[in-house]
Amino acid sequence: MFQEKIINDEILAKMSLENIFKIFNDNVFPMLNEEERKYCEELQQFCIELHPKIDKSKDVYVLFPELGKNGYLQRINEWKDFKPYGMKKEILLGTHISILDPQLELGRVASGILCANPTFHYYHYGGTGDTIYKVQDELLSGQKVGCIGITEPERGSDAVNLTTRCTKTNEGVIYNGEKVYTTNGPKADYFCCYGVYDTGNPRDTMVQGMIAREFGVKTERLKINSVPRVHIAHTILDNVKVPKEYVLADDGLGYTRLFEGLVPERLSIMS
Repeated sequence: MFQEKIINDEILAKMSLENIFKIFNDNVFPMLNEEERKYCEELQQFCIELHPKIDKSKDVYVLFPELGKNGYLQRINEWKDFKPYGMKKEILLGTHISILDPQLELGRVASGILCANPTFHYYHYGGTGDTIYKVQDELLSGQKVGCIGITEPERGSDAVNLTTRCTKTNEGVIYNGEKVYTTNGPKADYFCCYGVYDTGNPRDTMVQGMIAREFGVKTERLKINSVPRVHIAHTILDNVKVPKEYVLADDGLGYTRLFEGLVPERLSIMS
């Protein structure tokens, strides 16, 4: 099929990644300190080298290991020896990856921030054991894919009044419910999901759990034409048994962690 071209070659040649970064630098560098400028220069070099490897006919997930090797799946938290880190570094990271490949950035945020950020909260508040460290390393290395399960059918943006029911057992927690618009869901290995023991009292009974796909999570991909390289799902939790070591926050603490995480996570999305 013939495609009409409306940008002439002379202008098109100037719309290179390098030139876009030059415009970014002219406008943003005066607001940054020396460490931040150096960080941006390293990011830009990474993006320029990765750019020729991007195949727009393939899903973004093949690029996750490339991000992971450089500690670029997130920079809010300290992970391994990757520095600098912090909220400002994360915003700069998101801005650069968005310039490189907006769909890659969508997938990155869902996996490296929305799913992985709660693993740092878990240990910050006294969580123990190596299980969640293993999940964290798999996600941030890009070897595994993560997503978050908050949004539910007929709930809009209501993150509190969940219908996903949890049942406590001696072994852990059983989840029953549905989530929608779970970015990365069809490709995800891990789902950071929220449910409640009592739908009439969600704030005091909310649970936050890291659910591995092999626990029985089912996903159906939603057709969203604007992001063909990112998989977004309707996620089904049907008697999904989550062992204790995968429960990040129990007995209402899930509500606290949910809203504590929303602030940095939404700042990352904004970038």
